[in-house]
Amino acid sequence: MAIAYGNLGTIYRTRGDLEKAEQMHLKSLEIDEKLGRLEGIASSYGNLGLIYGTRGDLDKAEQMHIKSLEISEKLGRLEGMAIQYGNLGVIYSTRGDLDKAEQMHDKSLEIEKKLGRLEGIASEYSNLGTIHSMRGDLDKAEQMFMKSLEIDEKLGLLNGMAMDYGNLGVIHKKRGDLDKAEQMLKKSLEISEKLGRLEGMASQYGNLGVIYSTRGDLDKAEQMHTKALEIDEKLGRLEGMASDYANLGLIYQTRGDLDKAEQMHKKSLEINEKLGLLV
Repeated sequence: MAIAYGNLGTIYRTRGDLEKAEQMHLKSLEIDEKLGRLEGIASSYGNLGLIYGTRGDLDKAEQMHIKSLEISEKLGRLEGMAIQYGNLGVIYSTRGDLDKAEQMHDKSLEIEKKLGRLEGIASEYSNLGTIHSMRGDLDKAEQMFMKSLEIDEKLGLLNGMAMDYGNLGVIHKKRGDLDKAEQMLKKSLEISEKLGRLEGMASQYGNLGVIYSTRGDLDKAEQMHTKALEIDEKLGRLEGMASDYANLGLIYQTRGDLDKAEQMHKKSLEINEKLGLLV
C-alpha cells in the first residue's frame, strides 16, 4: 500500500495535481513510519520536497530533502543520496547560492558516475548547466546541456529531453539567436504536451512569450504568458506566477497601458517578496 500510494503521488505530481500528490505521499509516509521502513520514509520525504519546491516553499522543501538525505546516508543508500544532493542543489540554485548548489550537484554527479546510473548523470549535467548559465558562462552551460541531451536521447527519456531542449533554447535566447531558441523551445513544449508535463509547458510558454515580445509581436507574447500563468496558477507555482505577471506587465507597459502594467508588476512584486526572491 505504501509503495502504491507513492507511485500514485508521482503520477499526480507529473500531471500537476500537487494537492492529490501530497495526499498520496503523506499516506505512503504514514504507513512506512508505522512499519519503520526507512527506505520508504526517505522516498516519501524526497517526493514531498519536490512538491513543496514546485510550490515555491523552499524552506519546507529543503527540510524534506535533508531528512531524506540523512536516512539515505544512514542506510548507505547511494542512489538516494545522489538524488537528494541534486534536489538540494536545485533549491540552493533557486535561492541564488550558486556555489553551494554546485557543491551539491558535484556530489550527486560523483555518486551517479560511481553507480553508472546514466539517467542521474544526465540530470546532473543539466543541473550544472543551469548554474553555468546563471553565471553567464553560456559556452560551458551549452556543453553540459548537450551532454545531458545525448544521454537522454540514447535512453529515450522524453522528460529529460524536454528539459534539455528547453535549457538549450534559453541559452540561444540569451545569445540573441531567437530563431534557434524558438526551435528548441517548441521541441521542449511538444514533448511536455505529449507527456502532460504541466510545469514544463508553463516554462516554455513563458520563454516563447519572451521571444515574441523581443521580436515585437506583443499579441502572440501575451497569449504565451497568459497560458503560462494559467498553468502556474493551477500548480500553485509561485515563482512561475511572479515571472508571468512581470512579463505581462512589460507587455502592457510597452503598449502604453500603464494602469494594467502597474497591476501586473505589483502582483509580481508581492509574490517575490513572499518568496524572499530579490530578482
